[in-house]
Amino acid sequence: MQMTLNLASRPYTDHRPLIRQLRMGMAVMGLLLALLALGMLHFHQAALRIEARRIQLESALTKLQQQEAADRASMQLPANARVLTQAEYLNNLFDEKSFSWTETMEDLETTLPAGVQVTAIEPVRDKLGRLTLRLRVTGQRGPVVDLLRAMEHSPRFVHPRIAGENAASENGPGGQQAVNAPLLVNFDLLAEYSQATLAERKAEIAARLHPQTQDTKAATEKPTAHAKPAAAPKSRAGTARLRGGPMKPRPGSAVPR
Repeated sequence: MQMTLNLASRPYTDHRPLIRQLRMGMAVMGLLLALLALGMLHFHQAALRIEARRIQLESALTKLQQQEAADRASMQLPANARVLTQAEYLNNLFDEKSFSWTETMEDLETTLPAGVQVTAIEPVRDKLGRLTLRLRVTGQRGPVVDLLRAMEHSPRFVHPRIAGENAASENGPGGQQAVNAPLLVNFDLLAEYSQATLAERKAEIAARLHPQTQDTKAATEKPTAHAKPAAAPKSRAGTARLRGGPMKPRPGSAVPR
């Protein structure tokens, strides 16, 4: 008969499951560290590429700045400075000639309500070629609001807005304002102005000179299905009856008894 005796002073404990779990944990941590190292390597290579691109762009920018400085120095020469001054003068002149005061007045005339007076017009063109009108108008607040609404519905004025306002100095005799006089206010208006092309201007002029052309054309194109039938021509006998008097017998016909 075989017997197993435990002569140890402490109870026996099996640590193999715990060691197995520790090994699995260490394997997972090693895999995570490897993935982290690969990610760091990828980001490091991306940072190196970005740095090389930055150095390349800075080198190109430096070359452009040097070229610009050389061109400026060349334009400052007496022979070239005169040409530059003439070019700037011609560019400003072309910008001024491209603005038509007559067309602007016509566009304002179509939107300006009664009781509002335009006292100043200042066209301003930015570096991108966009044209902004600075208008100084005088009138009551209600008609000026109507002017803004009309400008919003006009294709020539874009984003009209009020830049400032102050009370108009309308004084009567003796330097005193009349009690019953309406309160007038000076308004500073800003609006981007879009000039019409030649075709659009011709169409607007034609519509203004012939406002009933389209209505007449539409009326002529309507179907005549509901037109009244033409009256039948009256006979001579009927005409005679209407006029009164006996009817004369036709030649060769018997005389009625």
